[in-house]
Amino acid sequence: MDAVCSVRRDRIAANRASMRLRYGSSSRLQPASAYVCYHEPGCLEAWYPGVHIHFPSTRLSKPRVQAIKRLDTDDNYIPPCEASNHGVAGATFLEAIGAVKTERREYESLLLLNALFKHEPIPPRNQAKMAEFAKRNKVQLRSAALLQLPKEKQAELQADVDEGFRLYDFMSKTFEENQVDYVILKSFDSLPELGHDLDFLVPNPSQFETAKSIMIDKLHGNPQELTHCDKLVGKFSCFLPGFTHDFEIYPNVSQLGEQYFDPNEVFTRRIKAQVQGRTVWMMSDTDRAFIRIIHAMYRHNFLKLSDVIDFPKLIQNCSTEDLTERIDRAGMGDSYLFFLATEKRFLDKCQQVSPKLDELLAAAKKRFGADRLTFLEKDRLVLPYRIPTTGLVILFLLKAGRDTARGRLRSALYCLLAPPLIILDFINAALGQKLLQRIW
Repeated sequence: MDAVCSVRRDRIAANRASMRLRYGSSSRLQPASAYVCYHEPGCLEAWYPGVHIHFPSTRLSKPRVQAIKRLDTDDNYIPPCEASNHGVAGATFLEAIGAVKTERREYESLLLLNALFKHEPIPPRNQAKMAEFAKRNKVQLRSAALLQLPKEKQAELQADVDEGFRLYDFMSKTFEENQVDYVILKSFDSLPELGHDLDFLVPNPSQFETAKSIMIDKLHGNPQELTHCDKLVGKFSCFLPGFTHDFEIYPNVSQLGEQYFDPNEVFTRRIKAQVQGRTVWMMSDTDRAFIRIIHAMYRHNFLKLSDVIDFPKLIQNCSTEDLTERIDRAGMGDSYLFFLATEKRFLDKCQQVSPKLDELLAAAKKRFGADRLTFLEKDRLVLPYRIPTTGLVILFLLKAGRDTARGRLRSALYCLLAPPLIILDFINAALGQKLLQRIW
């Protein structure tokens, strides 16, 4: 009897504590700074500043993933326990590849994204976590001030960018001296970040071979192993002595060899622009936006944090009519609609307005009809935003159909090859690249 009364007293105490957390209390423990975590039925843990209260369960049950919510807001939040995926088999790998999009990752993504949009500093309690998140998303330099990174770290990040520009200066001069025509491919689209490599588009086949010969025979570069898909495209990558950035040249923009545009047409539209005090051969803004969508949807298969922030700026000077026409000729209207819809989801979540993006989306719906992938646009907004595997398969199959209808049979064949390779690459990654070398 005493044991039963003790159990009832525990339940009453837990209920009263929960009521005080929800509706307030005259106690010095303030609900606005309290967090609740339900481990299992009947078990309640509460955190206050400097206080941890645990009400044990009165029933045996299997452990489950903890559901955590801040009581004074509708936003998802992670308390000091750091228990979102701890102990769940496979969660770390699945989160890392974006197959599982958790509340914790969404909270981190939107916290940093909002801070960058609004130029607001990150609260001290989140700085360490956000610094690691910024590193994973390759936006450390642009978020350095918001994260209050040490001056030494900021100088290190800037030195890395400076080295990338020195590599550009060296290779652009070398190519020009050897009559190799080129145009920068996306490398300068996310400044102040430069990424880990420098990409040149060299569409002329003979000049492409000349460029490879220069890097190997004259500059003694160290060629890098490529994925199977990069070999199909014809990409060449190497490290040059004295530089830590990878230098890459492309004959075309593609993933497997499928066709999106004639690279010579893009090349003829190139312009000279000023970047960091130097004259650079750049693509037109419309072509840069076009190629950014191709890379996100068909090559990288995800949207980076820099895509979400930089794309609204990039499209300001784009021709809506020209961009829509190029998308149509490429046979990728469904990918375009999905990209724009996802971009808008992030902007809406951060309460950011982009009239130009709305204009592009309206023009796309008018030209291509309703978005066929809306059923995939209800997941969590986790950055980098990985496109669901189902969506990738559908997009490649749709492009294969359009390429077939337009007589681009070789391109259609490559698109049909993509779905099994995507699945095989996923399995290979799950096995730690032990089955094959990198595929995609």
